[in-house]
Amino acid sequence: MAVEEKIASVNKKAKIMKIFINSYIYAYERFFRMFDFFGNKDSLIFILPRVWKAKGGKIRVTPPVRSEFKIIKTWTPFYHSHYPIIKGMLKGWMPFTGWILRKYAQKGDVLLSAGEPNLLGTYLYSRLARKRGLKHVFLTFQNINYEKRLRGIKLKVTNWLLRQNIKLSAGALCGTYQTYEVLKPYLNDKIKVAVIPQTGVDIDLFKPGVESDFRRRFNLEDKFIFLFAAVFDERKGVFTTINAFNETLKELPDARLVMIGIGKLWSQAKSLVSRLRIADKVTFIEWLPNHELAGIFSSVDVLVHPSEPYKGWEEQMGSTLLQASSSGLPVISTNIGGIPESIINQKTGILVEPKNIKALREAMIHLARHPEVRAEFGRQGRKHVVSEYGHKVVAGKLERFLNSL
Repeated sequence: MAVEEKIASVNKKAKIMKIFINSYIYAYERFFRMFDFFGNKDSLIFILPRVWKAKGGKIRVTPPVRSEFKIIKTWTPFYHSHYPIIKGMLKGWMPFTGWILRKYAQKGDVLLSAGEPNLLGTYLYSRLARKRGLKHVFLTFQNINYEKRLRGIKLKVTNWLLRQNIKLSAGALCGTYQTYEVLKPYLNDKIKVAVIPQTGVDIDLFKPGVESDFRRRFNLEDKFIFLFAAVFDERKGVFTTINAFNETLKELPDARLVMIGIGKLWSQAKSLVSRLRIADKVTFIEWLPNHELAGIFSSVDVLVHPSEPYKGWEEQMGSTLLQASSSGLPVISTNIGGIPESIINQKTGILVEPKNIKALREAMIHLARHPEVRAEFGRQGRKHVVSEYGHKVVAGKLERFLNSL
């Protein structure tokens, strides 16, 4: 059945509020899966990029093909945050959204643009929603006060966009409680706010005991494995991980470090490993499809994810951390951003201060020497994710919130 016919059949159902979702993030199948748990799928209409270019264009993502959902694919001209002058102000903006809404939306429907309220693209969507009589909803993960990140004209423009988007929107989704505290000073009594992430964790995929030939394939049988799985850039503690592991080897000579990812620091990371003469102890693997991580999480011993503040950014929710916890894997991370909401210190993992090689080394050695602690962290981590971040839990919260507007 054609998309137009599917949408027409929805329109015929009396008084069903439609929810239009136009965010490039849901072009990824792993994020889209959350909507499988919506009670009323007929209310959902997705406006997604025909093709989304990620990781500097190295990865091309196309929306999922799902017969039970209404998905409209359209053009997206801005794919990153490094354009001259506008930077990331229009990242993910889909200029034909207005035409699509004029054709299919009715007054009182919801437009979830799932963009940060300090972006120009979000403002264009909120203006469009107001013009069409729709209830606009944005999403924010900003966890550092804007005044601490920005100065001068940038701060003035940001404050103007924030206030305009709040004024024009019916709802706001805050990815973490820390995010809510950052947004709180700008809020008015007319906008509804909820703390709900933009997606959940697939607890049926990321679970303990997933079979994998990972150890055999990379000749890591009978080794204690620390895993680093993240983008290789300044935000993720790439060099801190390598240096801490190098120190850990003095106590645990048979340990191994597996580093999975892609990014601008990839070559520098390999060079550091060579200079430290530990190349035989470190395995580098270029970025893998997300679903392949499930077996790896079940095969290794500890996830090391020492995120570091960088140019006004701190880790937001940390989807990799939650997926690892859901898999029953103990986590070592840092006490910044939204991480303390994802990883509970000394209950589901260990949090250390960023860039602290000594503290990271001590945490790595502690978990390596105490299997009972690793097992307990794994059990508690799985329990925490299932109850707070599973797709079904997050989808239920989001559906109830959108229907309450």
